[in-house]
Amino acid sequence: MDPVYDTVIPLGNLKPTWDRELEEVIEQAQSVTWRTRGRPGDPKQRTSEDYDREEYDLERAGMSKDYVLTNMEYDIAPVFQRMADAFGMEDTMARVHVQMPGQVWNLHLDKLEKWMPEDPSRVGRYFIQLTPWQQGHFWAYGNYCWTGWFAGSVTTFDWINVPHCTANAGHTPRVTLQVTGVKTRATEQYIQLLASAQG
Repeated sequence: MDPVYDTVIPLGNLKPTWDRELEEVIEQAQSVTWRTRGRPGDPKQRTSEDYDREEYDLERAGMSKDYVLTNMEYDIAPVFQRMADAFGMEDTMARVHVQMPGQVWNLHLDKLEKWMPEDPSRVGRYFIQLTPWQQGHFWAYGNYCWTGWFAGSVTTFDWINVPHCTANAGHTPRVTLQVTGVKTRATEQYIQLLASAQG
């Protein structure tokens, strides 16, 4: 275990106010595979060759290239959009992951350099857990397995260096708002605000 890398980075907590929207997104989110996980028409979508390489790795590991990672929703409710906007990032992508029982997002490294190739360190990826942890839900960051979160937990991690995965081996949906973009001064201020609110 390397505490610098094998960890999730907690940023703070938000008060859950999204019961109705949560029910709706669980109903509406569509199942995705590695190849179909991008938003249709997204200019940052990977090349077909990138998807071919990912599928090759899956099949070499004995998995189907068409297995379902999670259910996903890009057309998010206003309450979730406000949460994403609060990070004050540029070129923001926000989406809700609804990982149903039995779905697995297998071990991988994120490839977010496309947001800012000249300085990938300025790219941020943040998560707000929309449902509380239940038995059978987990995230793994390097050698660290994260469980026990609350609805409203806000986190990040070292996406450049840390392989990670998540799975739902439980009996209820695991729902997360994921926010990605280019960090600004407003992003730093918001993260400081989250931290100070916990103090």
